[in-house]
Amino acid sequence: MKRILCTLLAVFGAHAATPLFQSSFEKAGNGWTVVRGTAAADAAVLRGSNKSLRVEAGNAPDAAVRSTPLSLSIGKRYELSGWVRTEGLTVRDLDRSPIATGAALSMASMPFDVHSVSLGGTKPWTRVTLKFIASRSEDQILLTVGNGGAFHGKAWFEGVSLDEISANDAWPSKEAVRTYGPAYRYPAAGWIYLHIEGKPYERGYQHGQLMSREIPEYLERCAADLGGSADMNFWNGIRTSANALFLRGFDREILEEMRGIADGASDAGARWLGRRIDIVDIAAVNVTVELGELRQAVNVTPTGLESLTFDKPNYGTKPDSVLEHCSAFAATGPATKDGKMVIGHVTWWPLTLAEQTNVWLDIKPEKGHRMLIQSYPGGIESGTDWYQNDAGMVLTETTIAQTPFNAQGTPVAFRARMAIQYAGNIDEMVKQLGTRNNGLYTNEWLMGDAKTNEVAMYELGTNHTKLWRSSKDEWFANTPGFYWGNNNAKDLNVRLETHPDPKGSPVYVPFVPAIRDLAWNDFYNRYKGQIDEQFAFTAFRTAPLVSASTMDAKVITADMANKFMVWSAIGKPNQREWVARGGYAKNDGLYPSGYYLFDTQAPPAVRAALQDPAKPSAERRQPPRRSTFADRLWEGWVLPAADADTWFVAGSAAYHRLLQEADLDKAIHATRIQYRGLKLSPVNAATRTRLEESKGVLVLDAMRRKLGDDKFLALMKDYFGANAAKTVTAQSFLDKAGVPFEFIEPEDGPAYLVGDIRARLSSAAIVYGTMRDAGANRYAAEQLQNRYLDQFESAVPIYKDFEVSDELLRHKDVVFVGRPEANSALAEWAAKLGVDYSGSAFKAEGAVHASEREALILAAKNPLDATHMVLVVAGNDALRTVKAINQFGGQSELVVWEDGATPAAGGGFGRRGR
Repeated sequence: MKRILCTLLAVFGAHAATPLFQSSFEKAGNGWTVVRGTAAADAAVLRGSNKSLRVEAGNAPDAAVRSTPLSLSIGKRYELSGWVRTEGLTVRDLDRSPIATGAALSMASMPFDVHSVSLGGTKPWTRVTLKFIASRSEDQILLTVGNGGAFHGKAWFEGVSLDEISANDAWPSKEAVRTYGPAYRYPAAGWIYLHIEGKPYERGYQHGQLMSREIPEYLERCAADLGGSADMNFWNGIRTSANALFLRGFDREILEEMRGIADGASDAGARWLGRRIDIVDIAAVNVTVELGELRQAVNVTPTGLESLTFDKPNYGTKPDSVLEHCSAFAATGPATKDGKMVIGHVTWWPLTLAEQTNVWLDIKPEKGHRMLIQSYPGGIESGTDWYQNDAGMVLTETTIAQTPFNAQGTPVAFRARMAIQYAGNIDEMVKQLGTRNNGLYTNEWLMGDAKTNEVAMYELGTNHTKLWRSSKDEWFANTPGFYWGNNNAKDLNVRLETHPDPKGSPVYVPFVPAIRDLAWNDFYNRYKGQIDEQFAFTAFRTAPLVSASTMDAKVITADMANKFMVWSAIGKPNQREWVARGGYAKNDGLYPSGYYLFDTQAPPAVRAALQDPAKPSAERRQPPRRSTFADRLWEGWVLPAADADTWFVAGSAAYHRLLQEADLDKAIHATRIQYRGLKLSPVNAATRTRLEESKGVLVLDAMRRKLGDDKFLALMKDYFGANAAKTVTAQSFLDKAGVPFEFIEPEDGPAYLVGDIRARLSSAAIVYGTMRDAGANRYAAEQLQNRYLDQFESAVPIYKDFEVSDELLRHKDVVFVGRPEANSALAEWAAKLGVDYSGSAFKAEGAVHASEREALILAAKNPLDATHMVLVVAGNDALRTVKAINQFGGQSELVVWEDGATPAAGGGFGRRGR
């Protein structure tokens, strides 16, 4: 996989002398087609001596202009760049989804949430870029304004060019890569990409080593999903069922791989219920979905009594209802724009399992095809059922009503894995899926062969099946070139398997279209002959094909399948959040990261890490100095004789508290920051007192260090013992101490603590990123806004990153949500703020923090007006940004937060803090 998106708002060095494409707007048209809105060459607005293209809305809500088709090499990396200018450009969302953007560049093949930096308001000529991997051999450049929403104002484009570039700066960074032998993993856009290879046990062992932290977490989620808790009694019951009903349904190859996963994780230190993980635990993980379907399966499994007549009591129970699990389609031939295969799938899944079904499992086995599988920690199969292999085969499904259980059959986890590992065409895939079928997790399989562009739909009941193939011109409901699935079986014989008792209650068995069947047919009728990736991106953000429990999206074309690529999104593909409410206590929710293009080519950072594996990092933080003063401190209070004595009276009370802190050095560092901030604040009675208090703390701390602990504490005890409850002067204390009054102004440095934002909400603004993680960033921004309103009665406005300008933020206390890669406004200020953040890794406290579980929370001066502050809340992935808004410690200017670890506050960039 390579990092496909790096948007920068900066002037770059010279490009190749002859770009692959260079635009000109000197003549009308000139290879550009207006898709929406209006566009015209503008001789009145030049960049240099060149005419620009002026784009306005006209009678449309938004605008898009498309270039002539361009030839690209699939899998190669390109940079799209151009100059953009805006005037009075305001953008509004039309609905919760999609999140509308400003003036930007994109490609016709890309999802709606992949684009360059976008501009709004009134901005001078600004160069924007988009780095990407080509997923089509023929593509078109898009100039968009207000995409996904509506806009007013104008935008101009000029100097649009496209050129091939190297992959040297592609995601990930080397620090984000973990290796074990030939295996590696790294985070990307909310996913974990895991590559393993070799013999079965070896590749399993690699898997276990690299996922040792996540595997016990997923085991606990499986227990919760099956209705129990993480205790030995419940899990032993699960183990018994998995062992008795499923374990021997796997062949030796997969058993060895599962044993390797268990041993690798255990040898890396993983434990489950206080013991090593074993093969039965891993088998249980891989059949959790089938175990969940078992009760419904046995309810429809014939007992032999079905032909007999009995008088039924009137208190009988109703059969289990069908769960809605997925939406999917497979298109080809007359239905698609280029006549080639297009397949897409979204999973509707319980949140407890969905949160960790975010693993792209790249398996390069000793035998069979290399595979790319959406999976989970410890998985040998998909669970959500997205599979593709290096023969260009794609396999996915939607669940249909559960048919009977065949105890002599093998698990679907095994059959689906065998199908993708060993099938090179539709016939072989169908054979692998249908051989020794145990009937559990009954599915309507959609599959495609990118070599031939054949697609098929295979309803696999327990005893009955139905196969439709495009090569035989077999279509359901008169949709040539198009199959769809959404948990509603189409074949009558398969449907009859769920009603084994002919003397049961009357029911209408034949297929009746449900709401999603009608939606798919409506989409087909509107787009037939034009279906491509955009069809999928649009369908999967549109109800009812997306729902409250939609957790992901995967989209692939024949060209992508042949190059082992896939567009995928974890979280709802319509940029909406899925908030955890009730259920499993450790659920966090899913917060969309947006679409990302994955392939199986190891990027440069991975190759470098494999050649020079990173050594385990030492603990970054020394244990804090524990207070040794608690039982040696003075008692009593005193009153100031005059304002000039406030520093001593207020400072000694505050210093008394600080001497009981666990980390005195950190507390003094925070006091220096507080002092600098107060010096920048408006002068009033409150700030004067707090300033004197901070000064007093710093004076007394300097005195303690000069006199030594024992002498200083004795001095304080004696003085307060003699003057408790009296009015005193600071000079009387200095006379007792026998030292002159010394106060040295702290050198320049941080002036704000993270918690200071609470006192500045009346002049605050929240700015969230729309470049990546847009849905998650918006949600985090809204949660902050709600908290500030609920707790402090302060209505803090929210802006998108492209909506703000230096003029707007100059005299504001700014809260940036999302890392610079995701937030273009923060990217512009990053260097001024001292934020060293590249991609999804940041440098702080003398170390690089590249784990997906980490986040940076930083307070700094507003670079345009130091009397105001900036607060940066930036997770290395979408989830951590959302969770970091709850980690605002008050007594530090920098917090490096790690999800699942004890929060630790640091003392500043370049300073050890963890």
